[in-house]
Amino acid sequence: MVHDDLPFKGVKVLDLSQGVAGPYCGMHFARNGADVIKLEPPGTGCWSRQLGKAIGDQTAHSVVVNRGKRSLAVDLKAPDGLEIAKKLATECNVMIQNYRVGKLAKLNLDYDSVVKLNPKVIYVAITGFGQKGPRCDQPATDSVMQAYTGMMSINRDINGLPQRINMLAIDFSTGLYAFQAAAAALYGQAMRGKGKLIETSLLESAMVFQEAAIIESYLQGGDVEPIGMPVGSFKTKDGFMSINARRDSQFKSFCTVIGRKKWIEDPRFAGPRQRVVNRDYLMSQIRPIIETKTSDEWNKLISEADILNAKVQSHIDLFEDTQVQAVNAIRWVENDTLGRIPMATVAGQPIPETDNCLTHSPHLGQHNDEVLMELGYGTSQIKDLKANGVVGTFSREY
Repeated sequence: MVHDDLPFKGVKVLDLSQGVAGPYCGMHFARNGADVIKLEPPGTGCWSRQLGKAIGDQTAHSVVVNRGKRSLAVDLKAPDGLEIAKKLATECNVMIQNYRVGKLAKLNLDYDSVVKLNPKVIYVAITGFGQKGPRCDQPATDSVMQAYTGMMSINRDINGLPQRINMLAIDFSTGLYAFQAAAAALYGQAMRGKGKLIETSLLESAMVFQEAAIIESYLQGGDVEPIGMPVGSFKTKDGFMSINARRDSQFKSFCTVIGRKKWIEDPRFAGPRQRVVNRDYLMSQIRPIIETKTSDEWNKLISEADILNAKVQSHIDLFEDTQVQAVNAIRWVENDTLGRIPMATVAGQPIPETDNCLTHSPHLGQHNDEVLMELGYGTSQIKDLKANGVVGTFSREY
């Protein structure tokens, strides 16, 4: 399927990043029409290929962050491999990397080196803790940053133990922020003919992602009160519900629904502030009531009263959810390694379809010959590069 109407058609992106944040940034360029060449090490490839359960050279994460790209497996430690990377850096509009601080300077692939070869380049450098400071040399992952930036401190279990959100929230948000910045810079490049150095980190993205919570913590001296009450998750007869009845009108309706109209006139619950102050007692009274009916029964009753609520669903539940189906939030596609898989739709990007090239994530080194020939390498040269281990060979049995 050809997509000639996508905004970044004709844009070239060199993606040297691994993992999630950098590749996710590159994926959004690819899905918006850019030609994204993913340069990854032979043998192991990008470590998103080992993140979670792997089938062949693919995982759920590698499929998501590398959709629509072309893969070139090159050993940057080999002089000939480094030369290939520099040729790609010379030709690209955008370059993305997430190496540790200073590492690419040793290969002359840092911004100061690349901008001499390509003055208009938009260079995106993503690190864990940033380019300077006492921790700039330390490695970081999503879980490390959830702990470091306070996200775990506001996500505790019933015993007060800080919990990691069980998905890579900071990695993915970093990729989105990086894409946003690079896309804006690409517009500036088109309008004024200038490139830009964009430096960001998991640390900075986590701070932006939590900005309102951080400000609230400052204003309240670190002991942040709930946004209102009753708000939270509640055990039902057969599962769990999320209920938000914090506004006065919603609270009055909620009291009627659960058979506690007398609370409407109770001074302890007269307004948002009073309900927050008396939240422990209020919630202790609500919880046993909610346990008397099923989630579906409460969903119907509470929804009819126009109160915010949702049944706590699993990801598997979403596949049969009528609202998800109504808006095409998930499309089923055939992946040549993982089989039939659900893929989420992204606003402004092509709808995932089995026959859509932008839906598929490349195998390791799948486009070696194609990309090298575009760079001017002949058949015999490519054969030598493979024989010398500079370029990895593609294999479904990886």
